[in-house]
Amino acid sequence: MVGIVVILVIFPVMVNTDFERVFAHLKEPRPVFCSLTLNFIVSPVIAQGVAHLFFVEYPDLSIALLVIALLPTSAMSVAWTSFSGARMSTALYLIPINLLFAAFIGLPFILPFFAGTEYPIDKFLIIKKVLLVFFTPLIFGDLTRRALIKIKGQSVYQEKIKPQLGGISAIGVLILLFLVISLERNLILLDNTRMIWTILVPVVLYYGLMYMVSVGWAIFLVRRRVLPGDKAVVIVYTSVARHVNISMAVILSIFPMESVPMMIMLLIVGYILQVPSLAVYAQHHGRNMTDTVPCS
Repeated sequence: MVGIVVILVIFPVMVNTDFERVFAHLKEPRPVFCSLTLNFIVSPVIAQGVAHLFFVEYPDLSIALLVIALLPTSAMSVAWTSFSGARMSTALYLIPINLLFAAFIGLPFILPFFAGTEYPIDKFLIIKKVLLVFFTPLIFGDLTRRALIKIKGQSVYQEKIKPQLGGISAIGVLILLFLVISLERNLILLDNTRMIWTILVPVVLYYGLMYMVSVGWAIFLVRRRVLPGDKAVVIVYTSVARHVNISMAVILSIFPMESVPMMIMLLIVGYILQVPSLAVYAQHHGRNMTDTVPCS
């Protein structure tokens, strides 16, 4: 049951991904390199530091924070890019590139490295699950997108079909949440308000540090004339936003059910924090960076 719902969450994301466009934009490597550096070097380092400070007694929470730290971007990255008038094409190829890197490099290799001996993770198990959870929906998603465009046409796909796919993924997330919340152990956790504070403070610290580093990195790139403002701000959106939906699907696929409730609680707290914080940033700061004079 869980496996079917996990595919329901991830499959629409893969249908929405145009891999031909993604690989075509690899000819422009600067935004890709700048984004991957933040998401797969800086982000896990920050997560591990926060986990060592707050989650010594809760290894499940440490791993959950590392998982979300290694699964960057979300549909919100596109939304805030559009809202602030930033370069939409940059967001549309940074999101799938980050997700592919997370699936085939971040989770199988970077996650076990940072988890270390305190929480041993079987690399081969993760690779097996990644092939099932990511690669299979990726292949069938790409074939489905091509078939829909061929049968219905590009305009119908873009205007009518594509917007509905996000709703399908959201339904999958709601089902996953229902399955997790219905677990007896999670009901006990929800009654423990102290545990909520135990999760909240470190997650706030992680997001706060990611904002500081991402915004500082984007300003540095603009001032050093590496990227124009309308591209640099996209890196902020694709670094601070975490793909909570896929993080939830990954945790339910890889980790034992007795560990899942506490890990999912951390993801929920992260989601609640990132939505309003990104809205405030996009409204008050994202537009200003977008209007920065482009580099020559």
